[in-house]
Amino acid sequence: MREFFSSKKFKVILAIIALLFGMMLYSASGDGIANIPRNLLEMATVPFQKVGAFLSDTIGGWFSDLAAAGNTAKENEELKQQIAELNQQMVDYEKLKDENAQLKEIAGIKELYPDFEVMPAQVVSRDSADRASSFIIDRGSLHGIAVNDPVITSNGLVGIVTQVGPISARVKTILSPEIDVGAIDIKTDQLGVVSGNYTDAESGKTRMEILSEETTIEEGNMIVTAGSSGIYPQGIPIGTVTKIETETTGITKYAEIEPMEDVTSVTTVQVVTSFLGQGSRLEDYLNDGSSAE
Repeated sequence: MREFFSSKKFKVILAIIALLFGMMLYSASGDGIANIPRNLLEMATVPFQKVGAFLSDTIGGWFSDLAAAGNTAKENEELKQQIAELNQQMVDYEKLKDENAQLKEIAGIKELYPDFEVMPAQVVSRDSADRASSFIIDRGSLHGIAVNDPVITSNGLVGIVTQVGPISARVKTILSPEIDVGAIDIKTDQLGVVSGNYTDAESGKTRMEILSEETTIEEGNMIVTAGSSGIYPQGIPIGTVTKIETETTGITKYAEIEPMEDVTSVTTVQVVTSFLGQGSRLEDYLNDGSSAE
């Protein structure tokens, strides 16, 4: 025991007691002796109260933030759902608009060509390697599409179906050198064959090879299908003459044609699946008539 009273620990305790006693005396001098117990209690409890208040604010704020985050997440999900619904409405609207446009075009074609049976189609892809702008449509054999069906719009001839799958088909345009279309100048009755080449195709044009040495075709004249092969209906607009040129041989001439329809950017077309005279060549008809006579 004597060692304890002489130890550093005892001296520290005495120093703390002396400090507390001094603080009490100071408090008593300001508030009175009666307030000494209260002041001591406050001195002992206030630090713990501050710690408690800090923890309460921190934990309360954390729970508030957590609740707010939950509400925000819910609101975000609701907004995402609303955006998805609006996007679907826009898709439905665009689809309805396209369908209405197609119906109007079909009605216009039916009015001009009452004997036509047509199937509307959308261009779903283009062949970037083909300088003559061939493309794929979203209709095929299951929709009644066949090879050699003409492809048109209400403006004029676009091309012809060259390959058919069950639900898609390839269309070669009138810019292609692989396509030959019997044609006629409606103003002069000058006959020719419209067939493209890649040089003209780069500027979106094709040409009409004139079948006679003499030509009266002029710039601005309209060229339409002659209907002589049984593949293309008669009277479908092809384009207008932009200039007359002489072939490199120096003998025959050709007319540069600007198509009535921009086949490089068309998005909706009509495939003519049936028309009066389809598959019947004019020459065959004339030969049958002469033999009958």
